Amino acid sequence: MTTLEQKEAWDELYRSQFRPWRGITSLDTPFPFKEGDKIVDIGCGNGKTSLALIEAGYNVIGIDISEVAVDACDRLYKEKMRAIVASITEMPFHDGMEDGAVMIHILEHIEADEIQDAIKEVFRIIRPGGLVFVRVFHKDDMRADCGERINENTVMRGNGIKYHYFSETELRFLFSAFSEIYMERIEDRTKFGEKRSKIDAIFEKPMVVGPAST
Repeated sequence: MTTLEQKEAWDELYRSQFRPWRGITSLDTPFPFKEGDKIVDIGCGNGKTSLALIEAGYNVIGIDISEVAVDACDRLYKEKMRAIVASITEMPFHDGMEDGAVMIHILEHIEADEIQDAIKEVFRIIRPGGLVFVRVFHKDDMRADCGERINENTVMRGNGIKYHYFSETELRFLFSAFSEIYMERIEDRTKFGEKRSKIDAIFEKPMVVGPAST
């Protein structure tokens, strides 16, 4: 199954749940960008992260493979941002023109044979010195075994959406063309005592791009 083949599952999720997840705020997420920066919210969904970026003073454009999600962004935030239907492996932006990108719980859903192409595409659109903020679930998260196991650290949920759970080493490998600015594993406990585990990271596109990074 390719990432685009999951599109129907995402469309159905956004049809059935107006806000599938609790949004973040600019206060609880350490965005590393400068005020006024042009930021791409990759996998924007219905704008749960885009709104926090807007409130932090950034110029935001969102992309998502789900037309239903993008329609929701248009209804909710049309005057504040632009959202378009696009795949992370083929984004409609010029080379090196964006100041930064945000990828919050997006890499979990990209197919293994597409993920490196997706990272290369992020690298392409970011200007030299531009930053990428990444958040993924860690492989020790309480839900890492919830669903049908399809390969190591990867499950398919009953709604047809794939989840992959990462290690720090794996995330560093994927972003090896970038410079690592920050990485931290963050753990929280639910009210039932179960462990939620995620990784926050910031990567920078080098100012001088060598042959190995292209």
